[in-house]
Amino acid sequence: MSSMFSIEFDSERMQGALSAIAAIGRRPGPILAAVADGMVDLVRDRFRNGEDPQGVKWDSYAPLNPLYAQDKEGPSILIGRGGFSYGLASSIRGGATDQEAWVGSDLKYAGVHQSGATIVPREAGQLSFMMGGRLWHLASVKIPARPYLGFGPKERDLVVGELEAFLARAMRG
Repeated sequence: MSSMFSIEFDSERMQGALSAIAAIGRRPGPILAAVADGMVDLVRDRFRNGEDPQGVKWDSYAPLNPLYAQDKEGPSILIGRGGFSYGLASSIRGGATDQEAWVGSDLKYAGVHQSGATIVPREAGQLSFMMGGRLWHLASVKIPARPYLGFGPKERDLVVGELEAFLARAMRG
């Protein structure tokens, strides 16, 4: 008495799936566009949550100056009175090519908030501004970093999830 086990498959369907997977590798633009869209959402979530790409709260870098907090208009750090409809949070954009996905802001001050900076006067001898109901005259002002861009665990999960979804669709034919 003999025993046998066999597997049959449709080689045409398998070749179609493999061709679809290869097409993803040749032109990854659609995956990268989906990743860029997802990254924009993640950055906007960071503004809502006041945290960096690793989940560290911005106020742990440096709390708001209490005098600044007295006059600040808006609900939280880096979000002004217009909320997401205005300012840095609303300027976040993303895009993709067949080689890269990107997310960021083209506002002049975006890098200051991302990396921190020391602001010095360009032409005047001092910076002058109102804060806490008082006029201040200073040689410089240090703005602490409050990173909102970067590649953290959520970005990793996003990239893996998008790749898995594209591969699953390709394999289904």
